[in-house]
Amino acid sequence: MRPTLWMFLLLVLALPAAAQDAEPLPRHAAAFMRSVIEQVNPGLAIEDSHCATALPWAIVQQSRANKLDWRQVFVLAWQESNFDCHAKSHRDRGGAFGPFQIRRVWESLIGDPRVRYYDPDLAVKRVAQVLRYYQDSDRHEELVRRSFRFPLLCLYNAGERREVNMKYCEQVGKKMDSVARSWKDYRAGRLIAISD
Repeated sequence: MRPTLWMFLLLVLALPAAAQDAEPLPRHAAAFMRSVIEQVNPGLAIEDSHCATALPWAIVQQSRANKLDWRQVFVLAWQESNFDCHAKSHRDRGGAFGPFQIRRVWESLIGDPRVRYYDPDLAVKRVAQVLRYYQDSDRHEELVRRSFRFPLLCLYNAGERREVNMKYCEQVGKKMDSVARSWKDYRAGRLIAISD
């Protein structure tokens, strides 16, 4: 065979694998997240349809803008509030607000987290700032050196404490594994079954 024909055949055979690794279109990632939300928190689509629809889009857009893995941002919303944009916790001193349970300790970086905490776009912008802060920290590099699977997620719960909450790391790790399996099934056209 001629070299040109061989090259064409190699390209055709490599195309499906390359397409599978390519970044997903935003609408596919958002639709996937909505289907997970419907399984994890089925009442949200009825009680707060705006949150159930807007949160996935905000996650895709802000993750791209901030060069973050959308799946990790999505898992944080799952872990922290079961995707509830109106979640509030008063267990922490000063409280924690929104789908990412952002605490007032972050006020100097993101502004007052109590202001419009229920707004999906604003909540994702705020959590992206917090994650970028951690990503640029020495603590993140330390966890990477120590081979933590999801160092950014582990730091999110640790706050400014030096020690990492290993139980939290394990929980978000399991959720990340579940999302990764389900995302693979979704992209292959199979039904997804999310597990906690």
